[in-house]
Amino acid sequence: MDIVTMKKNDYTELLALWSGFSGNTMTGADSMEDFEKFLCINADYCYSAFENGRLVGSVMAGSDGRRGYIYHLAVDESQQGKGTGRKLMDAAENALRDAGIEKAHLFIYTDNTAIEFYEKTGWHRRSDIAVMSKVLIGDKYMGTRLEE
Repeated sequence: MDIVTMKKNDYTELLALWSGFSGNTMTGADSMEDFEKFLCINADYCYSAFENGRLVGSVMAGSDGRRGYIYHLAVDESQQGKGTGRKLMDAAENALRDAGIEKAHLFIYTDNTAIEFYEKTGWHRRSDIAVMSKVLIGDKYMGTRLEE
């Protein structure tokens, strides 16, 4: 398996991978334009996993210069339980660490079945903070969980 820096031309395969997960909510923010914008700013922290030339996993992470953030981790069902997710997370975490980022946060829905995976890899739930969201532009999020 090859873990490589994510490329803009991975988008079509990534979208298919992300769309296949019940725990992942796709929104207008996952458009090609927004994907390219995110990748331009955070290219060093986003990775794709390929097995025999086929995309089987991805992680999108970013940084504001002070903290790191994990946004999307997805692993094809055929690769789950084989260490693909751990390798992708290690790649993103190492890139953040190499950039001098001391702490990272992970955004995940409370009903996501991968919570146990994250806890096994050293992530922990915080009871002292809450995430709040506000739509600032347009209706990309209409009809999604983010509308709530």
